[in-house]
Amino acid sequence: MEKTMELHVVKYDKECKKTVEESTICEYPLNVFVNGEHLTVLLCTPEKLKELTIGFLVFKGIIKSLDEIKSLEIDEKSGASRVTLKNSQFNKELYPKQILPTAFNENEKSKFFSYIIDSMKISLINNDNVYIHVDKIYDLMIDNLGYSKTFKLTGGAHCAALCDEDKVISICEDVARHNAVDKLIGEAFIKNIYLKDKIIFVSSRVSFQMVYKIARLGVPIIISKSAPTNLSIEFAKALNVTLIGFVRGERMNVYTNPQRII
Repeated sequence: MEKTMELHVVKYDKECKKTVEESTICEYPLNVFVNGEHLTVLLCTPEKLKELTIGFLVFKGIIKSLDEIKSLEIDEKSGASRVTLKNSQFNKELYPKQILPTAFNENEKSKFFSYIIDSMKISLINNDNVYIHVDKIYDLMIDNLGYSKTFKLTGGAHCAALCDEDKVISICEDVARHNAVDKLIGEAFIKNIYLKDKIIFVSSRVSFQMVYKIARLGVPIIISKSAPTNLSIEFAKALNVTLIGFVRGERMNVYTNPQRII
């Protein structure tokens, strides 16, 4: 399937206008079924759909390893990803649609963070033997941002890269920033890549949910071209994750746990 399509638009430059051909990114609805039950619809870029499905199932806590999947079939024509688990007792009602409890409020963040960490069985990041050099951060961000031909054509794609302290291991792109990370996670599971000594670069802003998604897999460093939110910073601090934002040229902000930057 094509990731982009061509269309005619009326382009204005001050008061001058002309009809030109432009590229736009494709948004594809992927319906995810687990054991015959419809779980969700993911609006995504139509590539690496198997990786996206696996990454999403990992994020939701439905699987912890590929061994739990009996079969996974992608039907591109009907827009369906059909997963059969070895566990025939799957009940989608056991998996909440939101992470934060309904009573969450700004004044009790630390209390709710502790609840989430305990209830979701998230281990605090204790790997302080993972380091990355400042210059390498700038280089790897350029590699991540330069990868996406789709972004260059349309301006509508997000990129996520899995790296070690020296090089890019894998890059995924998608119209949705969370999908890009899910594809990256799914690909890592398929290739059996160890994640607890890796680093994830993203082109998008970093939300609380993004930190939750990445940190629960044990990844110690998250680096973004864009801004983190206040909740993402506080949650990263609670989890002992190094969070870096606004990597632009040779500038960046280290928001939490700077001991991993050398």
